[in-house]
Amino acid sequence: MEKAISRGDVPAYHLNLALARQKLGKEIAAASAFQRCLELQPDNAQAANNLGNICFRQHRFAEAEKWYQQAIAGNPGYVLAYQSLGQFLSDRGRSEEAIVVLQQALALAPDSNALHIAIATALENRKHYAEAASHLRKAAQWSGLHRMLRTMGDWNDLSAIDSRIIATLARAPDDPPNPWGLINIPQLTAAQHREAGRAFAANKWSSALSAAPLAARPVESARLRVGYLSSDFYDHATMHLMMGVLEAHDPARIDVQLFDHSPKRMDAFTTRLAELGFPRHDLNLLSDEAAAQLIADQQLHLLIDLKGYTTKARLGICAHRPAPVIVSWLGYPGSLGHPQLADYIIGDPTVTPAEHAAHFSEHIAQMPHCYQPNDRQRPLDFDCSRAEASLPETALVFCSFNQLLKLNPAEFDLWCRLLNDVPDSALWVLDPSSPEAEANLRSEMSRRGVDPGRLIFAPRREQPEHIARLALADIALDSFPYTSHTTGSDALWAGVPLVARMGDTFASRVSASLLRAHGFDELVAKDETDYHAKLIALAHDKEQRTALRERLQQARLTSPLFDTARFARDLEALYAAIWDHHLSAGTDKSPVIARPSMTIDR
Repeated sequence: MEKAISRGDVPAYHLNLALARQKLGKEIAAASAFQRCLELQPDNAQAANNLGNICFRQHRFAEAEKWYQQAIAGNPGYVLAYQSLGQFLSDRGRSEEAIVVLQQALALAPDSNALHIAIATALENRKHYAEAASHLRKAAQWSGLHRMLRTMGDWNDLSAIDSRIIATLARAPDDPPNPWGLINIPQLTAAQHREAGRAFAANKWSSALSAAPLAARPVESARLRVGYLSSDFYDHATMHLMMGVLEAHDPARIDVQLFDHSPKRMDAFTTRLAELGFPRHDLNLLSDEAAAQLIADQQLHLLIDLKGYTTKARLGICAHRPAPVIVSWLGYPGSLGHPQLADYIIGDPTVTPAEHAAHFSEHIAQMPHCYQPNDRQRPLDFDCSRAEASLPETALVFCSFNQLLKLNPAEFDLWCRLLNDVPDSALWVLDPSSPEAEANLRSEMSRRGVDPGRLIFAPRREQPEHIARLALADIALDSFPYTSHTTGSDALWAGVPLVARMGDTFASRVSASLLRAHGFDELVAKDETDYHAKLIALAHDKEQRTALRERLQQARLTSPLFDTARFARDLEALYAAIWDHHLSAGTDKSPVIARPSMTIDR
């Protein structure tokens, strides 16, 4: 017989019931109990805060904010409610409001690591990098701090912080770092990167990963039903690469749907996408589970995740297994680490060689030339002068339009050696959009014995204008170990020689893959010494540079790298091979599959 519950105990009973249900992953039942508790005790801050968190995860944003505000009103000293509201506001793009709320919370709990990390995120969103770094340092949040210091070009104690992160990974931390933030660390191995992904996924989506898959049986069809999942269906680097592939898909072979959690934009790429007429499902207001159910209802064969762990990713959707086969491609250069998040990763013989199969939790699906697509409709107008780009007329111009985040001190050492070895030269880099970062880079250049006046910042521009000015450079420098991706394709399209080297991780082999697919293997260096030697030789040999540029211009419309239609046919054949491999999984245990040989209709 159940024990009677007194009237005074009713709110506590419902609160405890809700907390127990929440711990079991029964969020709908938990929400009901939290609401009952609040009906009886409206000022119960814990119940209101937890109900806000549930609404937030379910993308019921207006309700979430209401409950957070009610929690603070019910108990102005309840720090966790301020933290929840601040993180909510930051996530919703309201970082200035988030900073105010989190500062109030820090006044109540100045030693809270979670609050320092939350306010650092909001400050980073507002490009207040030094303040963000200060908060991350107080919280000893090393993975976030190393990213912030790289963003600022502040390298004073970067090596020690990188070493701390590697040591932390070895200890299997309770709160594993997002593996996306680790790619730039030179000493990170591919095995460590894979394990970092597994640990992060297991910690973040444990309930979804252990639940029954949502995938339904694919609809009977002569065509493969393929869904693309991304937040980048607009004027973004991902669309710069794959827009042409979407346009080139053969509707007789592939039935395409888009699962979209992009920001609302109107631009040339959203217009091109609309003209294709693909079914486009807006996931922005759906929780991960609801979005996964919507995808499952489409009865796909393959779901292609284009984000991985990158910014604005929603791998929580993949954790619910909304398709029988999930493929990781293009956005994230590495293994997701957890076999439930993706069954296959699309690579090529350079970025994912067969001997690296152990680096991946996924089966490797090989494209024949390069895993990275390119849009042959990208701009091809090079009508821009050096004067218009604020470049010296006669100097040899080294360029790198990679984000400052990718740059390591050792690489900058090498670049400054180049400038010293080639006196009449300049270094042209992307404007980091931070006066502090600009000052730090100039200071680092001066410390290496180079006049900081030789460092030229290129303002950020739309793709057509950027491509036009890029052709003014003489030699493109690669970043390492996170090498050039879209920036590498841009340089080769503009006819600028790119010199690269390779490491053991996926990210450290991408620029080499681009060059090999384009027919320029000689520009791939064996190691750092060979890399420097190739650059010096090229800088001092104008005839060789001229010959390379002529070959690059000829290859632009003949090599596999920029043959969008050929890439689309190869990709479709690979999708079919992936599906066949999935169906034969009981007998075919091979870790690597390749696009089958086929004749390309020209």
